[in-house]
Amino acid sequence: MDSFIRELEQSRNDFYAQSETLQQWARIQMPRYDVKDLLERIIKSDRKAEKMYSLYNQETSVRGNNVFALYSAFTNYATYADERNGFNLRNTGKDTVSQSMWSREQEVAKWISTPAFKDLVAA
Repeated sequence: MDSFIRELEQSRNDFYAQSETLQQWARIQMPRYDVKDLLERIIKSDRKAEKMYSLYNQETSVRGNNVFALYSAFTNYATYADERNGFNLRNTGKDTVSQSMWSREQEVAKWISTPAFKDLVAA
C-alpha cells in the first residue's frame, strides 16, 4: 500500500508540474516570432510544416497567439487523423492507424525537444 501511495503522489506531482509548464507556455506570446520559419526548421517536410502552420493559426483563434497554441496544434496532429486537422491518413487497406498515430506522438516529442523549440520556451 505504501508503494501505491508513493506512486499516486508522484503522479499528482507530475500532473501539477506538467500543468505549470503548459501555463508558462500560454504566457509566452508569439507575435515576435516567425512561427512559419520555426516550423520549417523543426519539421523536415515543407508540406507538413505548411499544414501545421495552418493548424497553428486555427488554434490561435481559440487559445491566443502563444506557445501553448503551437503545442496544441502539435497535439491535435498527434490525436486526429482525419479532416478535422488536414492531416488525413492514407487508407492502405491495412490496419496501420494505431502505428501511425504512435509515430505522430514520437514526432511531436522530437519537435518539442529541438533546440529551436527549447529556445522558444526559454524566452
